Amino acid sequence: MTGLEAKQLLKKYNQGNCTAEEKALVERWYLSESSKQTLNEDQDQDDFTAEKIQMWYEISEMSGIENKSGISRIILWGTSIAAAVLITISFGSNFFNTNETKLVLKETRPRVYDKNPGGNKAVLTLADGTKIVLDDAVNGTIAKQGGINISKAADGSIIYDMPEMAGNNSETALFNTIETPKGGKYQIILPDGSKVWLNSVSSLRFPAIFSGRERNVELTGEAFFEVAKNINKPFIVKTNDMNVFVTGPQFNVMAYSDENYSATTLIEGSVNVSNLNSNIVLKPGEQVVSNEGAKLSKSLADVEQNIAWKNGLFQFNDTDMRTVMNQISRWYDVSVEYKGLVPEKHFGGYISRDSKLSQVLKMLELSGVKFKIEEKKIIVLP
Repeated sequence: MTGLEAKQLLKKYNQGNCTAEEKALVERWYLSESSKQTLNEDQDQDDFTAEKIQMWYEISEMSGIENKSGISRIILWGTSIAAAVLITISFGSNFFNTNETKLVLKETRPRVYDKNPGGNKAVLTLADGTKIVLDDAVNGTIAKQGGINISKAADGSIIYDMPEMAGNNSETALFNTIETPKGGKYQIILPDGSKVWLNSVSSLRFPAIFSGRERNVELTGEAFFEVAKNINKPFIVKTNDMNVFVTGPQFNVMAYSDENYSATTLIEGSVNVSNLNSNIVLKPGEQVVSNEGAKLSKSLADVEQNIAWKNGLFQFNDTDMRTVMNQISRWYDVSVEYKGLVPEKHFGGYISRDSKLSQVLKMLELSGVKFKIEEKKIIVLP
């Protein structure tokens, strides 16, 4: 494509005459850090090199543009092709229409503050009160208690290795707690071999030895469970407002205190969820929601969205502003302040959790919301 053809493509964009593929192509190029100059209809043709145009089309082929009736999709890119994101922004029931937006690029000053994404961070508290900062601990054995060897694997996960006789000889349960801070996540393998992935600002309390008739753990925050099978000793997850009795291996529990509901999503197997008011059995692909202790309700789940955090993504599906910002706050270890009312906007799509905070906010700003970063605070501007 020649420079003249590139210029004509931008003119079509500004007039709202582009195809979905052409619109996505222009917007991706707009967001790439290589495009620092101002583009408008009067720009010299020499600025549009064949190499840049070829790059546009290579990106277009890699991203696999999809267009659904009634929804305008914006393909956004961060600092590299590997940081690809897809996000759709809606205002109430009306989706943002890129045809009505004039694309004029201007040089902007870099943000004074920024935040890197979270990572493997957690503190393990043993039964005697000893605290171990896991992100600082070296690989190998980090503690021993009650005949149990606690070690840190090369991938950072914590493993409880229980000799067969240890469970039979233990009369008193030794409870441990693993806690992730803001900007933290962690994986732990429990004494029975069950695997648990903890999201940010979460804690799991569990016995160093599952010696009773049940395997009870207590959760605040969010965790994904892959439970080791043992039909003679059921696995039970207790939160502040519900109990999850597990008869199947894979499920997600979200029980943050700063959210107005808790949810259990079943991926594989079967679970029985109960509170003081009701009891529900889930099948794979279903979720149960508890609204501040009210009667439980069951529905089909958006499984991909509910476990996206475990797979390294923010994923939204008509998600409101406050919920989006709560997730960002926890992962980037920042507070959120709203100047005025919380914007009535909803978001859909996905963003890599490996992105810097400024990149994520840049994506969200296409909705018309403006943000300011001040050290450890995001200010949502009116």
